[in-house]
Amino acid sequence: MIASLQRLTGIGVWSYDVPRDEVWLSDETKRIHDIDVDDDPTVSDVIDRYVETDRREVLDSLSAAVEYGEPFSVDVNYASERTTERTIRLGCDPVVDDGTVALYGVLRDVTDLKRQEQRIEILRQTSQELRKASSKDEVAGILADAAKNVLGLVNTTVRLVDENRNVLETIEATEECLERAGDRPNYAVTEDTPAAKTYRTGEPVIHANHEFTDDDHSRGALQSGLYVPIGSHGVLSAGDVVVDAFAEHDLEAASLLGELGAEAITRIGWVKRSRAI
Repeated sequence: MIASLQRLTGIGVWSYDVPRDEVWLSDETKRIHDIDVDDDPTVSDVIDRYVETDRREVLDSLSAAVEYGEPFSVDVNYASERTTERTIRLGCDPVVDDGTVALYGVLRDVTDLKRQEQRIEILRQTSQELRKASSKDEVAGILADAAKNVLGLVNTTVRLVDENRNVLETIEATEECLERAGDRPNYAVTEDTPAAKTYRTGEPVIHANHEFTDDDHSRGALQSGLYVPIGSHGVLSAGDVVVDAFAEHDLEAASLLGELGAEAITRIGWVKRSRAI
């Protein structure tokens, strides 16, 4: 019953017997950490699954809980093979009995919640930056930066259609994308690439496994991708080094970013035309 409740709520339970240096993880806690249910990891094994920059915060919080009985709640990024981020919220309530400390806590994957918060942040920060943009290239740079640093889509490429609306030209690609996929090519609008199809249809799409992407273009180490239109102006795409890396919330957030970019490029076009009159 408890295991079923944990699966339904997505909340895991854990405890740590300090004197014995023994940690217990519920099945849901193991699932969230990609740990086999039959394994018995140590505290270090669990902490090593967090990104390196967050491990110290967890260790410091655990030390304060043991030494001073201080409860804590921290958000940590999970280090998996994928390059899109997952976030785990880790909570702890120490219990002191005759001078002996035991730690009890809960945790859950809050990636979706973080994504919702990020969408709000996109609207606030990116909208302000795009209002100041005076060229399409500048818009492309802002979109790529926001995709990487706000949405966690580190392998991002922004393509904008040329003046004749025949070619999707690669305007911006993140450093990580270039390292993992190589120089990103331009695409003819009429090609059967995911980016060209998204441009023609205006429909965002996820490709869970590029092994089944039917074109002749190389994507290097990137095995999955998402594609969203930038209105009628182009396409923003992002990739990951594992298959099935993206979910609907990633597509929705990237689509919002594309809409903001489209509005900015349209505004820039209006301004240029009005000045030419």
